[in-house]
Amino acid sequence: MDNLAGRPAAASHRGVHGMGYRPDIDGLRSVAVLSVVIFHAFPTVLPSGFIGVDIFFVISGFLISTIILDNLDRGRFSLLDFYSRRVRRIFPALAIVLAATAVFGWFALLPEEYRELGKHIAGGAGFVSNLVLWSESGYFDSAAEVKPLLHLWSLGIEEQFYIVWPAILWAAFRFRLPKLPVILLFAALSFIVNFVSVHSDPVATFYSPFTRIWELLIGAALAQAMIDGRDARPSFFGATANWLNSSKLTAIAGAVLIGVALARLSPASTFPGWRALFPTVGAALLILSAPTNWFNANLLAFRPMVWVGLISFPLYLWHWPLLAFARVIEGDTPSLAIRSAAVAASFALAAATFLLIERNIRRKWKSRAVTMTLAWIVGTVGVAGYSIYLSNGAPERAGVVNDAKILEQLEGTTWKYTVNDICKASYPATFRNFCYQNREGSPTMILLGDSYANALVAGLVTNPATTGEVILSYSSCDPSDSTDNPELRPQCEAQNKIISATPSIRYAIIETKWPRFDSAGRLVDLFTGVPAFDTPLAPRYRDGLDRRISFLESKGIKVFVFGPKPEIDYEPKYCFARPFKEPAKDCQMSEAELLDRQHDLSTVLKEVLAKHPNVTFFDPNTVFCKDGLCSLKAPDGLPMLRDKVHYSQYGSALAIDRFVKQAQGEGFFN
Repeated sequence: MDNLAGRPAAASHRGVHGMGYRPDIDGLRSVAVLSVVIFHAFPTVLPSGFIGVDIFFVISGFLISTIILDNLDRGRFSLLDFYSRRVRRIFPALAIVLAATAVFGWFALLPEEYRELGKHIAGGAGFVSNLVLWSESGYFDSAAEVKPLLHLWSLGIEEQFYIVWPAILWAAFRFRLPKLPVILLFAALSFIVNFVSVHSDPVATFYSPFTRIWELLIGAALAQAMIDGRDARPSFFGATANWLNSSKLTAIAGAVLIGVALARLSPASTFPGWRALFPTVGAALLILSAPTNWFNANLLAFRPMVWVGLISFPLYLWHWPLLAFARVIEGDTPSLAIRSAAVAASFALAAATFLLIERNIRRKWKSRAVTMTLAWIVGTVGVAGYSIYLSNGAPERAGVVNDAKILEQLEGTTWKYTVNDICKASYPATFRNFCYQNREGSPTMILLGDSYANALVAGLVTNPATTGEVILSYSSCDPSDSTDNPELRPQCEAQNKIISATPSIRYAIIETKWPRFDSAGRLVDLFTGVPAFDTPLAPRYRDGLDRRISFLESKGIKVFVFGPKPEIDYEPKYCFARPFKEPAKDCQMSEAELLDRQHDLSTVLKEVLAKHPNVTFFDPNTVFCKDGLCSLKAPDGLPMLRDKVHYSQYGSALAIDRFVKQAQGEGFFN
């Protein structure tokens, strides 16, 4: 993330705020970048380190606005010159990091991963990473940990802000508007939107420029107030800035606010919201404090701190791709040694980038040709990234996973049985997630449940015994009769209407994300066994499933129930070798462990099925488990899950083949 488009030109020496280079601000940048790096590499050490980005925003808003406002005051401001400086400051390191991630990803990533990286390279080159990530996952979600360019969201917000901010300040000068009130008005509007929306839509609030620019505007307001303080008769804000500048308590107050944020915040905190005031106001007070004050001069301007501040931009750019790639290759959180090595490599690469590239361009290569060349390079890298995205991650690359059949099963989001036109033309458009019918005609088989049920379509439409059925996978409704759930009610009621209005339906298959219960009937986490609620939910679930089956049987429908299957808390792709590492996981678990996890749910299912002797229960464990060991790889090595919990096409076919043989033994599908 950038926060300086070159050092500010020396201001006039009126007042105490005439500003040349301030090493203490570089020291503050080191606080910001070190907080972020520690948070990303060692999150348990500093779970609040993400606030470093908010400190960066304030520094950026202050320094860049100081440049713009000073030049406007002198009648020397040029948009072309401003953006040329931004290009020379940002593009060199950005181009190198984007290109390096593309090259490393070529050798290390699976097609789906490389496709996503290509999209993020294009987003980073176009400074819209925050908008791209907005639609994918939250910053603190586990899925974000394997996105090598996740951190470019902040650079996107900055550059989107600086596209319009110079023009707004120019307009304020042109029409003689009071500049500080204009800045404060925009800041207040942005903060209010942030405060109101952080609870209702935290992901949007985190990534949206409209809910973040108030942080940059704090820096801009500070810049204008300090400029006002230069006047012989300063305004109220200028006089206040002068007073705070001279006070020894200003820096202490700023350090305390940042310290409180570092001590109290965590990824579980609602953020940004009002809590972002702690690091942002704290940063503003430290900037406002005179550079000769003890805290600024002796701590922030300490030479090692200043050096880290000088390389903070390339360090920010380099550290996260290295950590993310390490996690991808390891298949889990890398060891302490690997993370430490990644951080050390980040410092080395950042220093090299600064000394060999950035400093030379800033000092020696200032021509328009250099600016245009840099813009062309970043644009070319962005186009290359988008080409990677359009090519579906260049699946023809050799050496990532040697067997193309494995890649075909790990297709992730390209699952092709979600929605099709046959279904959409026949059934209500209010469906949720799924509306798939294998061919024209009135359905003879319906799949009831959620994405787990939909995953069976792949096997059903290819098995010779069931290809003659007209199979419908419609909407997402928990099989425990969720018509009393406000979120699921429309979908469940739509399913019931279809069933009641379609006498041709002969078979219903129930498959779902089965819950895990403990012995007290409480809903617990599938992998840890930690209760989600204190209230027992098993009786309610049992009664709901009983009603659902009774409803189906009242329509003369034969009911099949697919029980729970093995699931994992990591992606199955980590069970296959990569060029840099042997498989990180084995995709195996003991059958005893699995049965213990399923025990209390099995008790509930047995109680329900005892009331419905005509229901056929199919146990998927028979597909995965043999001789006390359950494997998510088939005997021929193909993955039976396409992600942590859903059947792959191959796994679906194996499960349906075993299911059909059982059903045929009972006289069905013959």
